[in-house]
This record gives sequence, structure tokens and C-alpha cells, in this order.
Amino acid sequence: MKDNAIVFKGTKEGLYIVLKEEMNFSDIIQQLEVKIKPSKSFFEGAKIVNFKGKSLSLKEYNDLADILQNQYGMQFLGDYEALCSNIAAGKEEEKNQAKPEPVIKQGQGDEEKAVFIRGTIRSGQLIRSEGNIVVLGDVNPGAYLEAAGSITVMGKMRGTGHAGTQGDYSTYIAAFRLEPMQLRIGDIVTRPPDGKQYKSKVPEMAFVKKGMIIVEPYLGKR
Repeated sequence: MKDNAIVFKGTKEGLYIVLKEEMNFSDIIQQLEVKIKPSKSFFEGAKIVNFKGKSLSLKEYNDLADILQNQYGMQFLGDYEALCSNIAAGKEEEKNQAKPEPVIKQGQGDEEKAVFIRGTIRSGQLIRSEGNIVVLGDVNPGAYLEAAGSITVMGKMRGTGHAGTQGDYSTYIAAFRLEPMQLRIGDIVTRPPDGKQYKSKVPEMAFVKKGMIIVEPYLGKR
């Protein structure tokens, strides 16, 4: 299966499930099981606003809604006409998620799976790790952090952070000042509302609860 075949996008109202247009219906059902079943406790009670990105027949739409509610304990709030009218917008949103080439990668071998960086991560830089990422400095807008584990920034986090890149929804993103362009944990994505810049006043942590990315003051619980 292709990575990112199904993506969960968070909003104030709940989650959107973005489907790739080229997926057939049986693959969608299989991918939902792959994404949700191993982490069911993180999704139970989640509010699903609607689907995006792929045309579905009315029967397919209703079958998916039934699976989400009865097999995975989610609340489904969508309607079929809204999906049809939002397909073009969903495709455009996916198309705009361009990323720069990596400039720093984790080393090979049996070393501890973590990347520690001292200094500022600038726009256009991409830091990847098969474990955790710890930045002793700021992450500027336009910079990207991608970790199979968690991400900790001992400064301002104003770029894009993706924790749990291999599907671990127990990971988190924490920063002294959490003011990101976009946050992603597993396949769940959230960003500040259009035209609004979130200003953090205390250290905060982003984590998954009921299928949503929740941001709370960081009290050293993890």
C-alpha cells in the first residue's frame, strides 16, 4: 500500500478523512483497518466531519460511515452532498503540500535512534529521524521535522512537525513555544485557522486523543 493513502485532517469541528482518488473501495476499507484498528483507543469517540479527495457512490459513502461508527466507535457527522461539492478543494489542498529535499539525516548503524540538533532550523531545511528529534533552538517557518518517534523543541516551534511517521499515535510534539505552521501525528493533521497565527505563552505538548490532535500545557507528564 502507498504511504498517505488515507490521511486524517483535524479541524475545530472534528476530523476529515482524505482519500486518494486512485484508491478502489476495497483498498479504502483495508487501509482504514490498517490505520485505525491497531490504535483504536486513540480514535474511539472521534467526530468525523466528512470524507475528502475521492468520488464515492452513495452506497460506498453509507457503507464507510457504517464501518466507522459500528466497528470503530466513531461519530460520523457528514452528508453525501457536502462530499461531492468539496472534492475539488480537497485535491487542491493535497497538491499544495510540497516539501524540500532533506539536508540532515539520521546516521546508520546501531546507534540510539535519535537526532539532537543545537541551533536554529531554517526555512527549507528538513530533519528526519527513525527515532526522536530534539532541537536545542528554534524551528523557523518553512522548516520541516519528521520523526518516527516524538519531537521536542527547546525553543520556538514555528515550522511543520510530523511525529509518529510510521503510524505511532502515542508520540507527541512539544515545544517551549508551540506556534507551528502545521502539526501531524501519524496520519492526523492540524494547522492554525486560515489568517490566524497562534501565539503560545507557555510550554505546550500536542498529542492524539479521540482521533484529534490536542494541545495542552506541558507539565512533564510524559
